[in-house]
Amino acid sequence: MTRISDSRRLQFLDQMMKSQLSRRGLLLGGAATAGALAMPRFLGAGEARAAETIRFCSWGGSIQKLQREYVLQPFTEASGIEVVEDSLPLSSRIKAMVDNDALEFDVVQTDLLTLLSLEQMGEYFEPIDYSAIAPQALKGIPEAVRLPKAVGYLYWSYNIAYRTDKFDAAPKDWAEVWDTEKFPGGRTLTSADDGQYPNLEFALLADGVAKEDLYPIDVDRAFSALDRIKSDVVKWWSSGSEVVQLFTSGEAAVGSAYSGRILTAKSEGAPVDLAWNQGQASLDYLMIVKGAPKDRAMKLIDALLAVEPSVEVFNRYNAGPANQDVLAGLKEGRAAELPSYPENLEKMYVQDSQWWADNLDDIIERFHEWTFA
Repeated sequence: MTRISDSRRLQFLDQMMKSQLSRRGLLLGGAATAGALAMPRFLGAGEARAAETIRFCSWGGSIQKLQREYVLQPFTEASGIEVVEDSLPLSSRIKAMVDNDALEFDVVQTDLLTLLSLEQMGEYFEPIDYSAIAPQALKGIPEAVRLPKAVGYLYWSYNIAYRTDKFDAAPKDWAEVWDTEKFPGGRTLTSADDGQYPNLEFALLADGVAKEDLYPIDVDRAFSALDRIKSDVVKWWSSGSEVVQLFTSGEAAVGSAYSGRILTAKSEGAPVDLAWNQGQASLDYLMIVKGAPKDRAMKLIDALLAVEPSVEVFNRYNAGPANQDVLAGLKEGRAAELPSYPENLEKMYVQDSQWWADNLDDIIERFHEWTFA
């Protein structure tokens, strides 16, 4: 296995984070920085430590607006602890902060690949103290997403997306997406640019591999399956805005896309929809950066996981709460639209972040070579 340098891996992870801003509904301009994306009040490291504060890094846009309204402001009013907000939790920022003992945020919402990749380089996160989370907040969170240094917060997903005006019946699985005679039209799948993962798992599913047998990925078989669809791919997409444009313009008839983006486009009247079957579910977790004030950090995590305010957030945000009690409390019909709804989640597989952390370097290099071959 080829190992690329830590700096190159951090560069890829940072690109992935920026592409995920698009998934969350916030577009990142080329000149934007974390400071430009910061929330209304931002304190420097020294000033933040001087008062009873805790610093939280989320993703800006609609998710952080909802967190502020329903969680962060009420938390400050109840606890007296001021929440200093930041956004864009780049892996390189986390590494530099910890390495230089100059934290800019304490609690972060990010994905498991970030944790696993950084932990290969050193110690960058604190253990989660589950005894500090209220039982009523914790009981709905599955044991599988209660990790030593991360607690599951929300699900998002990649799914089969398609134009509803192109086919009499929707494609039901990836084998049908690969069937260009039954479902004619342009295809789109993820690139390996700007932090995207190539859709190797979807290629294997199209080739007949059961979702329970995807990992470890048979890389040669996946690329062989991609060979069969390569000439029909009109664009290897890199951002949520790009893939939505491909579908709304009609350039792509079927392919992969973020569920939240497709659901939003559908609600706005675009002739698009998605299939939950054989989708890829991924999670954002809440983590504590190494060296952060742990007592205050756990108080904030407890507030972010509380059921009632989370219901308000996820009634309005197109991602699925990891907490099943939050899901059960959503308004009528809402839960069924989200990836963590049990009937949707059971149709999907959960990405194996450890496999990707161990193999990311080789896959990105091979995909780039294959794309241009």
